[in-house]
Amino acid sequence: MSLHRRDFLKQAAHVALGAAPMIAGLSSVTTRAWAAANAPGSDFNFVLFRVVGGMDTTLSLHPWTDDNSKIAEEDLWLNYQPRSEVQRGIDGTQISLGPSAAAIAPFARNMAIVRGLYMGASDLGHPAAIQHISSARTQESAPHLAALFGEKMSDSTRFVVTNTSIQRGTVGPFPVILTQALKEMGDVTDFSTTSSLELYQDRNLAVNRYLDLVAQKPKLIKFAEVLRDRQKNVPAVDGVLDENLALASLVAGLSRVAQIDLIDQARDLDTHGGHGNHREFQRVRWDRIAGFLQGLRENGLMEKTLVAVVSEFNRSPGRNGAAGKDHNYTDNAVALFGRGLDGGRVFGDHKLYLRSDLNPLSLWAGSFLDYKTGKVSDLDALQAIIAKQNSAKFRLPDHIDLIRPTDLWATVAQSLAPAVIKNLAPESRIIPGLFRGT
Repeated sequence: MSLHRRDFLKQAAHVALGAAPMIAGLSSVTTRAWAAANAPGSDFNFVLFRVVGGMDTTLSLHPWTDDNSKIAEEDLWLNYQPRSEVQRGIDGTQISLGPSAAAIAPFARNMAIVRGLYMGASDLGHPAAIQHISSARTQESAPHLAALFGEKMSDSTRFVVTNTSIQRGTVGPFPVILTQALKEMGDVTDFSTTSSLELYQDRNLAVNRYLDLVAQKPKLIKFAEVLRDRQKNVPAVDGVLDENLALASLVAGLSRVAQIDLIDQARDLDTHGGHGNHREFQRVRWDRIAGFLQGLRENGLMEKTLVAVVSEFNRSPGRNGAAGKDHNYTDNAVALFGRGLDGGRVFGDHKLYLRSDLNPLSLWAGSFLDYKTGKVSDLDALQAIIAKQNSAKFRLPDHIDLIRPTDLWATVAQSLAPAVIKNLAPESRIIPGLFRGT
């Protein structure tokens, strides 16, 4: 007998509701033990947050710390006071954070920052840039890291959870469930069905995924328990947060991989005009990420989960004619949290070039990295090397180069799943010291 989607979802809700008394029984089992019991043969999860719009990293991951700077506002527009609003050397680490990212300070020891990522020689725009930082390639068909890990770590009992499109490229199929589809399962306060899945016409997504989901009754109960707990302090106007759905899926063992886009059209980060709002708009994103990290910590998953936070590019250091900031492709920054990191460290750097340096605008430019030591390579020393060379034979030492997205992801893959490296550019380098043992 065929089952109408609305009726099917009601039955799915009844499964959870009928088992509601068991939730109290599960509370006596620690979430750490639950997570361990639901991860056979696995020692890591992977979560990618994409903060879409282009962050001004001086407000967060790479704050300006020169208290006595006399640089003109047109060349360096901070929108904060470095002396009083930058958290420096947090908990004795190398981590310093700007005012927008204050919420992630409690995770400094579980955190590493890679700065000065070179995104390309020209501004290709938002779609190409977010594809580049998500996949380490600029080709539209290049698979995202979430797809590469998802193929290896997912099956009918474990989905890749996302609120966005995950580019699969040539990677084999893997089960995906959208956060919107999880929301359609019902209201988190009573887990009752509120609507059908009419939005999802694809039978494989709308029905088969739910059959797989509902068949895992204990996991579904744990999912509901965690989600209710995470949503307690979320304003009703914000609804069910996508990152809370991802967290509940990880804790319950329904997922090992998630990719979540933090997009807010009302608080757009692409501030070519009115950049004064960017500080608050970015803070909202970091507050949400901090909430997710706290959920990992409370559920014993911080050391098992690698979380990466990326954006398309940095923004220009100085303001433009519209009191805004433009795209800065020669520099980017990524925050990593959790599994395997040599926490509390910063890798890479950038240099400020002013209009007086013959640029049409002020510019951040990523510094070179010594891939033998992991230290920033001194620019003056490099220039001395270059000066001694015949221009026709110019070349940097083999172990010195810019940091590119492919180097970041090759380093991540080496730590989590080395087989993934073959999908990246053959010239990819490993950033020494980013993970323990590298």
